[in-house]
Amino acid sequence: MQDQVRDAIAALERRDPGAAIPLLRDAARRDAGDGFAWLNLGLALSQTGRLAEAEGALCHAADALPDRAEPLVYGGQVAGMRGDAVAARTRFEAALARDPRQVLALAGLAALCEGEGDLAEAARLIEAARALDPDEPELHAWSARVAQRRGAPAIALREAERSLAANPCSVEAAKAAARALLALKGEADATRHVAQAAARDPFSVAWPLVGAALRAMLGDLSGAIAELRAAEALAPDSADVQAELGLALAAAGQATAAEAALRAALRQRPNDLALRNRLATLLWKAHRISEATALLDATLAELGPDAVPLMNLALLRNLEGRQEEALATAEQAIALTGGSRDALVTRLCVLPYHPEGGAVALRDAAVATAARYPQPVALAPRGTRDPDRRLRIGLLSGNLCCHPVGWLTIAGIEALPDSAFELAAYSLRQRADPISRRFRARCATWREMGAADEVAIAQAIADDGIDILIDLGGYGEGGCPAVLARRAAAVQVKWVGSQSATTGLAAMDWMLTDRWETPPGFEALYTERLLRLPDGYVCYAPPPNAPEVTRLPMLRNGHVTFGCFNNLAKVTRPVLAAWARILRAVPDARLVLRTHALGDAAIREALRSRLCAAGIDPGRLALHGGVPHRELLAAYGEIDIALDPFPYAGGLTVCEALWMGVPVVSLFGEGFAARHGLSHLSNAGLGDWAAGDVDAYVRMAVGRAADAARLAVLRSGLRERVAASPLCDSARFGRSLGSVLRFAWKEHCSTQH
Repeated sequence: MQDQVRDAIAALERRDPGAAIPLLRDAARRDAGDGFAWLNLGLALSQTGRLAEAEGALCHAADALPDRAEPLVYGGQVAGMRGDAVAARTRFEAALARDPRQVLALAGLAALCEGEGDLAEAARLIEAARALDPDEPELHAWSARVAQRRGAPAIALREAERSLAANPCSVEAAKAAARALLALKGEADATRHVAQAAARDPFSVAWPLVGAALRAMLGDLSGAIAELRAAEALAPDSADVQAELGLALAAAGQATAAEAALRAALRQRPNDLALRNRLATLLWKAHRISEATALLDATLAELGPDAVPLMNLALLRNLEGRQEEALATAEQAIALTGGSRDALVTRLCVLPYHPEGGAVALRDAAVATAARYPQPVALAPRGTRDPDRRLRIGLLSGNLCCHPVGWLTIAGIEALPDSAFELAAYSLRQRADPISRRFRARCATWREMGAADEVAIAQAIADDGIDILIDLGGYGEGGCPAVLARRAAAVQVKWVGSQSATTGLAAMDWMLTDRWETPPGFEALYTERLLRLPDGYVCYAPPPNAPEVTRLPMLRNGHVTFGCFNNLAKVTRPVLAAWARILRAVPDARLVLRTHALGDAAIREALRSRLCAAGIDPGRLALHGGVPHRELLAAYGEIDIALDPFPYAGGLTVCEALWMGVPVVSLFGEGFAARHGLSHLSNAGLGDWAAGDVDAYVRMAVGRAADAARLAVLRSGLRERVAASPLCDSARFGRSLGSVLRFAWKEHCSTQH
């Protein structure tokens, strides 16, 4: 048995926990009192992302080794990874009771305090850890970060430099030094300081890394890349440098070079899960979906189960239109981690697309996810509760740009009366395009917060005295729910941006909606109060460069062409079955699908097989990949009738189809995401194009396709009709939005004491 344990430890040392687990499990089974077998089993399981199992093994180890603190320390780390801060704190404190010199327990408590915003206690704990281990460079880097957040940049710079002296390739320390220099010296002097330091020590990789971090913070991506290339020349074998270079190149849109850098890093650390995931993400963003999926499948096969690749796989499978598999994979991640926050968020991101998801299941999943977020904390004194004063409105999102969030909100936001509302934006991703410029022009305050953590973002919002914070990101890529959970503003409102269901967050007060999205009686599906606008819940801003509407294609083709330009996550098994019924009923019809994922040959062929299996003749199909936005709009010139998917209906795609003269057949359900089409069509005066069940959906598509004359008349005047409707009436929407925001504020003033 000792041989087994020795072999297992050797496997752990060579970063092969998958080989260690069966050996350690057998050893623990043979001798339940062997605390070290349980301890190493817990470590091996945690390294493979099997957090629930790891926690159980570490509990056994803690019982079998009552005088050792290590099982409790590692148990605290696992609980923290699951998002259970209470259990993590309990175990770290128990570990210190057994051994007050446990550096990792002190560091764990410091991390919890930092996450809760208690920076003074975090700093104290880090100092205690450093007193015990003064030579650990990561503690210096950490101390630098906390000092910077506490408003002590001089201390932050000193600590960052100490960390860099011990580990010149530390990216974390380099970023801390750059932030401190920027705060101490300003842009020009900080840049000069780094250049001078690099000139004095030309063989140190530290200063090019600091320079790269500084350039990135100043929005100078090309300068950051140049500095990282210099760092690469000095430390060509540094996986950390290559990884950072890959991220910078990806951000600059240099996908090929970014891939080369990440693959170079992986050659140095082939079993590095984080690097594998970074590469998979890069391939994903380049719409090389099948390659990203294959990489993650190989990672799991080679390195064993792990939550992060499973979560990414769930999202990728959803994007491929494999909704059932996506949800099953997300559930695997939840089971593996014992319900970590990130795993629960992943499930919440794929569940709205599942054909049998349901509104109640979505609500319950949101509530379960929200429970993993921090409880609200007092960030700053709130402003006066004057119900009639000018209000400060905050916008929180990573998508204040040419994105569905931007196209569906900017016109209404611009129309908010400036005399009553001052706007501030908290942008989670830097973007520069026509819509982002419109947001910047409307907002009195614009803060780039992409490099800040959730605590710093929440504090910035509180410090700015925001009265009403509007979330435009939700649980999606463009959001930061942890900021909302902390209650950064007195009143918090959910609006567009992954608005598929309730957030479940206790700190979210209202959800902006309308009578089609949430009719009376739907209130039980939401933890927020419903703030219904009198018309639709969005205001579409048509692109000024949209092509002209073309003549009805079926008049020249002699047959009807149905189309859907939604992403494949929305194309479910029941959707394919409904489309097959429509095509069988209209024998000469064609079906055109267009989305970025279909640019991937493997995905295109997989979908073609699914469509054929559903009974659709491949000769009647046209499958196309993504194109630039104007070309996408122009492609509606080949479509007679758009078919909205379900249960997650189209949002922006419905608006764009209507603008291009193409009516949309939609099917509405119970949940918020299932009623987007109904809302947009109703506001455009086409509510009779929305069906309540699949049979009605099929009958409607078939019936409308038979009336070419009616379709031609509708198409010729549809853009003008939409332009004159509430869907595009920004002045009307702005007044309505201002009224409901004022109502929410008055409610706050009347109920808060």
